[in-house]
Amino acid sequence: MHAASFSRTGDPSVIEWGELPDPAPGPGQVRVRPQAVAVDAVDTLVRSGRWNTPLAFPVAVGRDLVGVVDALGAGVDDLSPGDRVWTSSAGYAGRPGATAELVVVDRDRLYDVPDAADPVAFVASLHPATTAVAALHLRAAVQAGETLVVFGANGAVGAALVQEGVASGADVVAVVRDPRAADVLGEWGAEVVVADAGSAAEAVAERRPHGIHVFIDTTGRADTASAVRHLASRGRVIVLAGRTSADIDLWSLQVRELRVEGFILSALDASELREVATRVNARWATGRPLTAHVGEVLGFADAADAHRRMESGDLPRTEDGFVGRLVLVPSATSSAARRTTR
Repeated sequence: MHAASFSRTGDPSVIEWGELPDPAPGPGQVRVRPQAVAVDAVDTLVRSGRWNTPLAFPVAVGRDLVGVVDALGAGVDDLSPGDRVWTSSAGYAGRPGATAELVVVDRDRLYDVPDAADPVAFVASLHPATTAVAALHLRAAVQAGETLVVFGANGAVGAALVQEGVASGADVVAVVRDPRAADVLGEWGAEVVVADAGSAAEAVAERRPHGIHVFIDTTGRADTASAVRHLASRGRVIVLAGRTSADIDLWSLQVRELRVEGFILSALDASELREVATRVNARWATGRPLTAHVGEVLGFADAADAHRRMESGDLPRTEDGFVGRLVLVPSATSSAARRTTR
């Protein structure tokens, strides 16, 4: 089989497109033939070595895939060859990566693909959707009527947080620096605030003087200390992008019973991931899926270039200011294909 893999950590040049032995599924495993693989920022952290996770070299890049069942390992009797499946936990913790013609995945990390889902659009939505569902429900425990502030709401994860927050009955305030995204975010049911990273919490506080219940910054640039000051009693800050430090008043944190909690999707265990997957699939079943913008579709062989672009921030944007997702597909001729969708 062919794969976009790396045998040592480093910059994107360590990714090689070439042949690797066909993998065989062991007991409790499934061999999948990927149809589409998303390019996530965390993929670059794994490849570069910035995130220290066990890797079985050579390992293909990528963690989110949509594909079809190719072969079954011993003990797997609830799937059949040709079934459509997805996973969001390949390529780290010693597991094989996704950008290959064949990938072995543990059965307990595979989920059914909704009937109506297009592989490219669906795989683009997986990281944003699973992050939003897990952060809001497993960590923040957001409740209907609570004020949820999403900074960076025009990014892929931010947009999913807005959609899931509105669907959960929260009072969603979407903070963006690009006003072009305001119309779409408003159509989804959020109140839009245009503000920069330093003034985001203050701008929201002017509109929500009762305080913020959940504050999530998807960019790593917002003033977290300011967000804490404007939390309601028992309010929560969920840290998705810990790029800066913050000087937080611990006394206020104690007496007002506030929480500042880090979150990384990769830390979820198999049972938590299945709970999240069930929620994500249920949204499709109700006709209100968590969607993402597909910015560009590339071939598997273009994985190194995709990583360069992800790290440099050279990502496509839609006319209304949303960040588009990069998706890889097996066809080597796909690199010219572009699409934007919601």
